[in-house]
Amino acid sequence: MLAAGVLLASAGLIPTLSAAPLPAPLSAIDFSAHGSAIGAYNSNVLSSPGGPNKVDDYIFTFNPGLTLKYGGIEATTLTFDYTETFYRYLQRPALNEELSYVDFMVDRKQGAFTLDGAFSFNQAYTNTPSSVNPALSSIIRSDVINASGNATWDYSDKFNFSTGIGYTQTRYLYSVGQAYQNTDTYTAPLSGYYVYSDELSFGAGYTYSQTNPDPAAASPGTPGRARYSHTFSLNTKLTKWNKLTGTASAGVTVNHIDADSSSAQPALDTTTGSYALNLSYAYSDPLAFTLTGSRNFSTGVTGQNIEATTVGLGVNYKYSDNIYATANLITYTYSQYLQQNRQDDTKTTGFTVNWKPYNYLTLSAGYSYFMNSSDAPSSTYNINIVTISGTVSY
Repeated sequence: MLAAGVLLASAGLIPTLSAAPLPAPLSAIDFSAHGSAIGAYNSNVLSSPGGPNKVDDYIFTFNPGLTLKYGGIEATTLTFDYTETFYRYLQRPALNEELSYVDFMVDRKQGAFTLDGAFSFNQAYTNTPSSVNPALSSIIRSDVINASGNATWDYSDKFNFSTGIGYTQTRYLYSVGQAYQNTDTYTAPLSGYYVYSDELSFGAGYTYSQTNPDPAAASPGTPGRARYSHTFSLNTKLTKWNKLTGTASAGVTVNHIDADSSSAQPALDTTTGSYALNLSYAYSDPLAFTLTGSRNFSTGVTGQNIEATTVGLGVNYKYSDNIYATANLITYTYSQYLQQNRQDDTKTTGFTVNWKPYNYLTLSAGYSYFMNSSDAPSSTYNINIVTISGTVSY
């Protein structure tokens, strides 16, 4: 509470501050600072299905950061973002952690081409349904590196094409991390669009994805082998078409999992319908609905191969220029663990109310509920989280 008070009190002084202009070429740098103080109650901090490790706690989070944008190169923008997050648990200080997030992005317009690249390093701290275990007495720490490069070619007013490559590396840390599987994932998307109008584009796409476990399995018998998939899709982009904006795609995914001789598990090939939705419907000036969803394959923390289907419905309501609310009415995920006798049903819901008394300050309060129901033993659990926060951006 003291740290939150200091943050908000400092925010109140911001309008009295001014910055001296920087000399060339540093004058092309746009600097901004951001940070938040969050107080939360979590009913199940370890995501435990029960037993002595199902405990609640009060958590204080403080995450100051800065953003630098450099536009001194013609047609190019460089962006650097850094955030340091401090977690403090009231009753279980052994869970306290400091985490860093660094992100660097490059955007360039080169004639008919739009190019962008990104690199990020994220120190993650979370438990998930694929890691749930009544014996787990800590929160899983991992380092995640993401790198990507993309190019879009505006061939004409009616046709454009995009391609790229992405890489994600996940490494689990400390003694608890030895039970989990490090992975390297590569993706290569390719798409082409026909611009039917200023409001509507449609086309086709292909994405190749490959995940390599490191080592080959977290432990003998773990069904976490190397895998790759091919996704073929029909895609749509909407720009305020009948009050709809966003993207939608539907297609087919062919997924292959290598055999595992250590556990005598054969290779597995699966073909399934796949889709991706990210749509917003402007019902009225203050009210908008969102629809999200996906169906594809992923890898769990112990190397499980998971086929997941997700759909979510949300709502955004703007009461005034400085008071607005967002709600996740329901997000539902059905996860099938391939070559394992496990199916999960995951449901989340929640809301956040925001008040922005000043341009640089936002005060928020919210509640969220999480429920994972599984037919696997000791894999069903729920979480209630209540938060209050103050966010500063200057």
